[in-house]
Amino acid sequence: MATPHDAAWKLLFSFPDMVRDLLSGFVLPEWSEALELATLEPGSATFVSDTLRERFEDRVWRVRRHDRRLDLMVCLEFQSTVDRTMAVRVLDYSALLYQELLRNRDLRRAAQVESGGKNRKGRHRRVKPEPLPPVLPIVLYHGRKRWRAKEDVAGLCAPSGERLAPYQPSQRYFVLDVGHHTGPLPQGRNLMAALIRLAHCRDTQAVASVLGALIKELAPSQTGLLGAFLVWYEQARKRHDLPKVDLPILDDLNEGKTMPNEVMREQVARWAEQQLAPQLERSRADGRAEGRSEGRTQGRTEGRVEVVRRLAARKFGAETAERLAGRLAEIADPERAVEVGEWLLECESGEDLLDRVARLCETCATGNSAAPG
Repeated sequence: MATPHDAAWKLLFSFPDMVRDLLSGFVLPEWSEALELATLEPGSATFVSDTLRERFEDRVWRVRRHDRRLDLMVCLEFQSTVDRTMAVRVLDYSALLYQELLRNRDLRRAAQVESGGKNRKGRHRRVKPEPLPPVLPIVLYHGRKRWRAKEDVAGLCAPSGERLAPYQPSQRYFVLDVGHHTGPLPQGRNLMAALIRLAHCRDTQAVASVLGALIKELAPSQTGLLGAFLVWYEQARKRHDLPKVDLPILDDLNEGKTMPNEVMREQVARWAEQQLAPQLERSRADGRAEGRSEGRTQGRTEGRVEVVRRLAARKFGAETAERLAGRLAEIADPERAVEVGEWLLECESGEDLLDRVARLCETCATGNSAAPG
């Protein structure tokens, strides 16, 4: 039986932008250029076998390839618990998907034959059958335990020996363990990376930082996607003890109610600013206090740099934070370090922030007092 958590995942990945950023940033980063990601379109996720056996895939998407040979079928499965037999389920879904495609292909072929006329012998012209498209199974997992299930159905089978090996089933799926992901995140705008950051938030300020960045990244016409993020986070919070988001609109969103885009954006933006403003003010106060205790400008700057580094780590990751700390070490003016903290609320990516700081360092080195835009 589907749970509210499952429904939240399906809602979020009903938006092609989420699938696009998942493919380009995590699943196929080197190969995604071979795909026309703008052509992503949803497919049927309900399959009925030739023996009337019905199964439901969570989400199915079709995307065109640049070589125009065959489309790629992307099958998404959302998991909140570890399933040791996931590889068998994926193989079953793929087989049912192919049966569905074959039935549809036969119907199209019959229609083409009827409309194609007859040859000189009075027979219907033959229509060459289309090959089946490749399938890419993806499991998105968000559970308490790490995902340790076999990722290929061959790993669940006993060794067959060299002669029998060619006759054994083999299909691999890609798994992304959202809650335990420790690898580098794509720089710049990537909605899947934002989802992972949300899953790793440990305080309200970190949540506000991610949601504040989302508001800047998403166009007003994409506010429905922002709402899907909120619904997903609320369901994930209940399962994983994540920080509470005190937004009045959450009750309406969880009940499936709609609201004007500007109302949602305004409420989320105001909430994010309220959560982040005290932290930024504390960073100013911490810098002043440290400066007074040490009596040196260097002490004030180092204190503020450390606060800014921690904020940057929460928003853009540890790698960006360390690079930022190295550049901030070149700045002697503590007030300039505070400016960088304010830029954290404005920048949409770590690279944008680092570019601004680089220009600031150049400005400080030449003695120019103008701040970079």
